Amino acid sequence: MKRFAFAVAVAAAVAAFEAFAQAWPARPVTIVVPYPPGGTNDVVARLYAERLTAGLGQPFIVDNRGGAAGMIGSASVAKAPPDGYLLMVGNNATHVIQPLVSATIQYDPVKDFTPVAMIVEAPQFLGVNAQLPVKTVADLIALAKREPGKLNFGSAGSGSFGNFAGELLKLQAGIDAVHVPYRGSGAAVTDLAAGRVQFMLDPVVVPQAKSGRIRVIATTSPQRFPGLPDVPTMKESGLPGFSLVGWFAMFGPANLPPEIVARLFGGIASASKDAELEKKILAAGIVPSVRGPEALAAILKSDLQLYADIKRRANIQVVE
Repeated sequence: MKRFAFAVAVAAAVAAFEAFAQAWPARPVTIVVPYPPGGTNDVVARLYAERLTAGLGQPFIVDNRGGAAGMIGSASVAKAPPDGYLLMVGNNATHVIQPLVSATIQYDPVKDFTPVAMIVEAPQFLGVNAQLPVKTVADLIALAKREPGKLNFGSAGSGSFGNFAGELLKLQAGIDAVHVPYRGSGAAVTDLAAGRVQFMLDPVVVPQAKSGRIRVIATTSPQRFPGLPDVPTMKESGLPGFSLVGWFAMFGPANLPPEIVARLFGGIASASKDAELEKKILAAGIVPSVRGPEALAAILKSDLQLYADIKRRANIQVVE
């Protein structure tokens, strides 16, 4: 009798769970953007929130929770109940770089989140000051070897993507260059245009190249960016092992029910077929790249290993 009662209880719990998952979303869903409005993370979240609202029948509302390089908003999602009503669009900064370089982070990028979907990839670009006698990556490497320690590269700050990318370039090319961290990409690219630093790896170099003071010589992505088809990849430029790609993805709290994950991923995949959405994504300098939960989990694991290796070999310091 006890076994029968237990079986009945389990069956009732399963039925209730399935009914809950099928009913989701029954009210508005919040998508946290862990940065202020206006950045790429915000653009991606708002484009997909609009489509998910139309596709899943409830409002998807973007909530900007900036601060601490994305860690405050990310932590709020990590601590949320796994009911599907608080999600986030994070990136390789919130889920790979900050966990490796921050001494104050309050979440685990793997244990505290459920991967839902990779949404887009963000090509990164290598830009040099236009006055530098450099038109290719090979030229830059040759110059750095002729003048070891005399070239400076800028980044958005210590522990930023640009910091890691610059150190990876040094490691793979066997060159010596000095890292100059700034408080954000804007200040760094201004000094790149002025010649106070000689090169920089960041998407911000692309729009600034229109001034004629910066030359874009490569992309760090495996394929050429459709918007800049004449710019070669780092692999094509003589560094076959160099591939470092930014990405933006949907995450929920840990233990998000698989049925909700499936509905969310289905909504994202369906939205990605919208030609107008694709046009807006490309216009923002990013590339559609929708992949499922398992693929996102594998990418996260691989990137954590890759960046940890760069951190160790380049002796990148933890930021207090």
